[in-house]
Amino acid sequence: MKFWKSILIGGILIGTLGVASCSKKQPQKEDTPPIIDTEEPKNESEYLNLNVTYTSTQLETGSVEDTVDRIYDSVVAIDAYMNQQHYGSGSGVLFGYDERFSYIATCHHVIEGCQGFKIILSNEEIYEAKLVGGDAESDIAVLSVEKTNLSYASWYEDTEKLRLGASVICIGNPLGTLPGSVSTGVVSYNNRVVQVDSYHSMKLIQTDVAINSGNSGGGLFNSAGALIGIVNAKYSSSGIEGLGFAIPENQARNIIDNILKTAKYNVTENEWETGFVEGRWEIGFTLGYGGFGFIRTNIGIASIATNPTHSDYNKLQVNDRLNAITITYKDASKEIKSLTNITAQTTTLESIYQFIYSAGLSLGDVITFDITRGKENMIIEIPLVQYRYSI
Repeated sequence: MKFWKSILIGGILIGTLGVASCSKKQPQKEDTPPIIDTEEPKNESEYLNLNVTYTSTQLETGSVEDTVDRIYDSVVAIDAYMNQQHYGSGSGVLFGYDERFSYIATCHHVIEGCQGFKIILSNEEIYEAKLVGGDAESDIAVLSVEKTNLSYASWYEDTEKLRLGASVICIGNPLGTLPGSVSTGVVSYNNRVVQVDSYHSMKLIQTDVAINSGNSGGGLFNSAGALIGIVNAKYSSSGIEGLGFAIPENQARNIIDNILKTAKYNVTENEWETGFVEGRWEIGFTLGYGGFGFIRTNIGIASIATNPTHSDYNKLQVNDRLNAITITYKDASKEIKSLTNITAQTTTLESIYQFIYSAGLSLGDVITFDITRGKENMIIEIPLVQYRYSI
């Protein structure tokens, strides 16, 4: 289905894996560390609801060397583990804390599919991290580490105000083996629409700063040291250089705000009930061709949803064959849409995904699948429900 093991653009990926309410502050002086406000946690049952605020600061411009000195410790390396085996590495940015945890922003494709995480500080100290929440569509995730009094990045006030040609600094973990690497460049374009696949695009900051596999999740800072974006992708092909991209801080902060607002920490279990983006839905099946020998005769379900918050969880089965799909909107004034006569000869897998994800769906809408299961024809209704990424 719509998986983000990594962002693929031009045949290459970034990353070897492939906030609560934003409080506006007065600008801080160059030698004054950002002030992070905290609120007392609220106890509800066995959960601890956390509210994190962070600075939104325009720092004074200095030399590149001085700026790097100020921001360097806010960027961390991330190692991710699948089934207790090291699976890949990426980068992250410390952006805030409360009385117990520090929080790290990274890319969702850095953490996707993994169960364990470690962050490595610039001084090489290593800490176990936990997933607070993630959102594949925006490619943003948040980790927590039970350690405070660290160095935290300050967010730029508004990336809509970025000027073309503005100097930028990237700090990350290229190749997953070179943590703390610094590179510089400029803003090449703001709000560049990048097509991720045939049914999904993102508006990103384009930059010519050097970006390599493992930089994903690292910070893109302006010359004054304010965080303007989270590095997540690049174009790479023969004859192409200097086409890197970062998720603008405006987008990143909105997603982080949603994740932290909806996450809950289970004190008893010492685990997060992961946060999510309100209104986000997802279906968890993948499609495949069925048939005999080299003859593809139908399109069917190749794998099924495993996350209970997938809308189609426990609804479809492997080898169900698709005949037709109908979309009915909660808003009765919107016209019903249908994709009929689905066969391997007349329909592609991608066209089915595009039909679903380009339909402007929202929670409460219903996707109806006309399928054949074994020898029986069946109608499966799937109301779209809130999706929450979990591990």
